Formats: sequence, C-alpha cells, structure tokens
Amino acid sequence: MGELYDDRRQEPRYATPGIYYVQSAGRSRPGRILDLSVNGAMLELVEGQELSAGERTHVVLSFSGQPEFVADVLVQHIVNGRVGVEFYDMSPEHFSTLAALIEQHQRSR
Repeated sequence: MGELYDDRRQEPRYATPGIYYVQSAGRSRPGRILDLSVNGAMLELVEGQELSAGERTHVVLSFSGQPEFVADVLVQHIVNGRVGVEFYDMSPEHFSTLAALIEQHQRSR
C-alpha cells in the first residue's frame, strides 16, 4: 500500500526564475529560487550554506525586472538539495512586491 502524502500547501506555487541570498553579516553565495507562493518558496541549497530545519533567517529574493525584497523565513525542511521556506514576516512594501509577482503568474495561466 502506498504512502499517503499530506500536502499542506494552501496556496499555489509558481515556477519562477530568480535568485536568493541568505542575509547575515553579508550576503551568501546566490542560489536559485525554484518556486514561489504567497506563503513561501522552494530554494536551491547552496554548497556551504549553513541552514537547518526550524531555523529562522532573512533571505533576499531577486527577480528580473522587480525590486529585490527581504523576507524573514522559517526553514521548514531541507531535502535532496532543496530548502523549503515559509515566509514568516516581511515589510508591507516587500509583501506588495511578492503579491505583484504572484498576480503576474496568476494572470499568465
């Protein structure tokens, strides 16, 4: 009997090209953003990046033609070179940038 997969996502995710940096004392090496939703993102794990599940950190997300935005994220899981993060907090200005990106994807469907 197959396993029952519990997909707890509440919002659709969109494959979208972009890069991210972990923000600490400086910027880490860039990694690819694999997909994005209004609640979180799937990120490529960058070699040497010290992230762990349950950790909160700041990431800078960058998309072509859009202003960069910063999000306080909670690392949900790290599996097979991918980091699942949940957006925990961001400024209203940065949330507006995220919402505009999601809206563009919804219209292009």
